[in-house]
Amino acid sequence: MVLLHLRVAAAAAVAYPLLRHGSRCMSTTTTAAVKEMTPTELSKLLDQQLKTDPFQKQIKLIDARERHEIEEHGRIHGALNIPFSVFKSDKDTYAAALEDVFNGIKHDDTTLVVHCMSGRRSHEVTQLAMDVGIKNSYNMVGGFKRWLADELAYEPYKNNHSPWVHTIFEPETETAQYVVADIETKEAYVIDPVLDYDAFAGTVRPNTAKAVLDYIQRRRLHVTKIIDTHVHADHLSAAIFLKNALPTKPDFWIGNKVTDVQKVFRERYNLSNGELKVTGEQFDHLVSEGESWVLGKNIQCSAIHTPGHTPACMSHRIGDAAFVGDTLFMPDIGTARCDFPGGSAEQMYQSVHKMYNAWPNDTRIFVGHDYPPANSHRSYEVMTTLEAHKRFNVMVNENISVNEYIQKRSARDKQLRAPRYIHPSLQTNLRGGNLPDNEKTPNGEQAGKFFKIPVRWAE
Repeated sequence: MVLLHLRVAAAAAVAYPLLRHGSRCMSTTTTAAVKEMTPTELSKLLDQQLKTDPFQKQIKLIDARERHEIEEHGRIHGALNIPFSVFKSDKDTYAAALEDVFNGIKHDDTTLVVHCMSGRRSHEVTQLAMDVGIKNSYNMVGGFKRWLADELAYEPYKNNHSPWVHTIFEPETETAQYVVADIETKEAYVIDPVLDYDAFAGTVRPNTAKAVLDYIQRRRLHVTKIIDTHVHADHLSAAIFLKNALPTKPDFWIGNKVTDVQKVFRERYNLSNGELKVTGEQFDHLVSEGESWVLGKNIQCSAIHTPGHTPACMSHRIGDAAFVGDTLFMPDIGTARCDFPGGSAEQMYQSVHKMYNAWPNDTRIFVGHDYPPANSHRSYEVMTTLEAHKRFNVMVNENISVNEYIQKRSARDKQLRAPRYIHPSLQTNLRGGNLPDNEKTPNGEQAGKFFKIPVRWAE
């Protein structure tokens, strides 16, 4: 927690309807006073965080203004927008979005600061945050107007409105799955969903995918796309299960270079054309470099090709958030491995710098996995900013040359074993998330589904 010497606003009690968020109930009447922070105090804390915190979690800044205000007046660097109109119409959804700002981080480890244009709307939001258990919450007095009056730095809108991001972490494969929504229209995408695989029992179950489905239904989201950032080699994709289970029948997207990966592994697994077609037709849409579209009313989205881990990796910028799959990991880990077929450390370096050059510094980077170092004693983390990667990423920050990165990455890759679920994952995911076809016995009866495992003699 950041220690502050701040004021407490003497505010009248605010009445809200009874809300339930997770296991917390919010009472109908609140009496706790709202704490305050000046723009100057906040600016100093944000600057300190930028220079010292690779995870950018000491301060979470919420902008409660409407999107048209941000477009017209600009924004504070690093602020996450949750419009006050949502607060007025659906406080339960607003409370859920506030909770998701933490991405599983303990409330005591973070200070939440809320601002609007003048301080009135943010006062109400801060009170809501306190009522749902986020006690370390502050209202920025005077709002954005005072921020400007104090001549503090701000920046123009850069096609980076904030989506609502909910993380469901799958601990068996240490995979982060994301439900990404426009909080105003409730249109949503699912990114990198996981099926549960038991190698010893030879079973596939949708338990984790059902948790994603339950969340979508509980929040009344309208899912239009399921996106896999690449052909995963460590878990089976739940995209087809979710597509079939959701009433909206969302499109399943993947990068258009998936055909290159299909060609490599059809040969590697000695599959016939009937067993694995290499046209990408298993997917609803193959995403191209530079493609753009819109989530909801006005959250601008785009994709860039980021090979290195695999030839088909695509990273997706959705407003002020980017979903990079296995290209970047958290700053104390670096990047994903580059020793898979078609992988390249040099391409990975170029891909990361493509992100560094293309996206605003305060873009929230959501990673595909987290593997906390044994000596770090930290919990799972899945998000920090692009600027934090530029400063702190141990393998590919702005001060590391391409040759240094290649040496570090190659040395690390030599120590890594193949992912334990690599064969079933690839044979499922290259088929668009479908398991292999049923095989038949010599008598023509159904024999079931089988994965192939290449075997070679090694001295």
